[in-house]
Amino acid sequence: MKKERLTMLCVAIAGLIFIPTVFFNVPIFALVGAFFDWLPLPTGWMKAEREIHQGFLRLHVIVTLLAYAIFAAWLITRTATIGFAFLEVWWVAVIFGVLMGE
Repeated sequence: MKKERLTMLCVAIAGLIFIPTVFFNVPIFALVGAFFDWLPLPTGWMKAEREIHQGFLRLHVIVTLLAYAIFAAWLITRTATIGFAFLEVWWVAVIFGVLMGE
């Protein structure tokens, strides 16, 4: 399986975990989703096999870090609104991650 497909599979699994954990406000279980979301980085699956758009790469990194700062706040406060904010910002990071390959 190509690296890009493995990355997308991990992100899809992360999203499938994040959605119910946010809906039911159980941030501790979202750590499993975070594992899958970050798995492509240490495995090297995120290394580009082709040229990537540097602007979208920067946006992806910045928005991902912002999303996980919100995630940390959600873990600490266990406030449902913060969980939904995490999901929304994380989703934007995913979109920028997809666009950087275009």
